[in-house]
Amino acid sequence: VRAAVARPVRSVVMRAEVAKKNAVESAIDEAEDACKDGSTKECAAAWDTVEEVSAARAHKKVNDEKLDPLEEFCKGDPSTDECRVYED
Repeated sequence: VRAAVARPVRSVVMRAEVAKKNAVESAIDEAEDACKDGSTKECAAAWDTVEEVSAARAHKKVNDEKLDPLEEFCKGDPSTDECRVYED
């Protein structure tokens, strides 16, 4: 039986629009530095942060792929005036 190890609490506050590739890259750099210079606990906490930043970016990407409200409306009734497309 392994003894429970207290991990340092590290809060990460992110906005979805901030979760860009450079945020993930900087979190990876910080994790690599923490593993090089710090303890195992600090290293694990830093890689947890990388995971959280990556997940935030992935969730943002999924949300961006959703249809906008007008497209959803037009799927239901494409013959309405709002959904007509005029071509030259």
